[in-house]
Amino acid sequence: MYWKWLIKSVPILGFALLMLASTVTPRQARSNVEAWFMYFGVENVPVWLSDESIDTWVFWIAFAAVGVWGAHLYMRSSIVKGKLSVLIGEGEPWVQVDPELDRWQATQTGGSWYRYRIALVNSGDSTLRNVEVKLGSLEKRPQNFHAIGSHLKLRHDRAGTTNFNVYPTQDLQGSDAMFVDVFSFFVGPAGCTFLRVASLPEETNPYIPVEKYDVKIIATSESGEMAIADAAFIPCPGQMPDFRLLKMQSFPGR
Repeated sequence: MYWKWLIKSVPILGFALLMLASTVTPRQARSNVEAWFMYFGVENVPVWLSDESIDTWVFWIAFAAVGVWGAHLYMRSSIVKGKLSVLIGEGEPWVQVDPELDRWQATQTGGSWYRYRIALVNSGDSTLRNVEVKLGSLEKRPQNFHAIGSHLKLRHDRAGTTNFNVYPTQDLQGSDAMFVDVFSFFVGPAGCTFLRVASLPEETNPYIPVEKYDVKIIATSESGEMAIADAAFIPCPGQMPDFRLLKMQSFPGR
């Protein structure tokens, strides 16, 4: 989604070039604006564009346009909060035994698989459509780990769904939110543990060391709503690991 912000920033570049053009000239003329018109082959330049004062007018109008558009584009996200946000709570369903994996694993080693999840909350009145959730970063990054930028797995999904709708959330605790798996954690007999990221395709993900990880998760909708969550997976000796939300930013769409 960052490319959309770059495209929206193009007018600022255009206004900045206009400011620059009003202060320099490619050839001799009564005004810099007139000189640029002549440079690009326009010979019959209107008289009012030939007046020296037009350079000052163009500069300050472009300057004001940069300020207005910049405030609209960049400060709006600080003033107006987006409808899409990320929530991490305690207990189920944020941390939950995976019945399917657990049933299979029980026949093999007697251990249990746990899913660590985030909840996507829609605080608006309308449905957010085609929401995608991707792994933005994982620090410290394990060797041979290639899931950065991959989609994360929707809870209980078997089809490999990469986008879905998020309906307005009614419960303040987020129980009716859309849940997305982030980590799969295995606890076996005699303290045996495994960990892997729940990115798609999940079966290709290697096991990674059970260590502290800082993870960035990015959720976006087709309307431009965006939520960026910084979380931490923290092992706790003798206990279940902790999955904690550190910071969350929500940006409005169009």
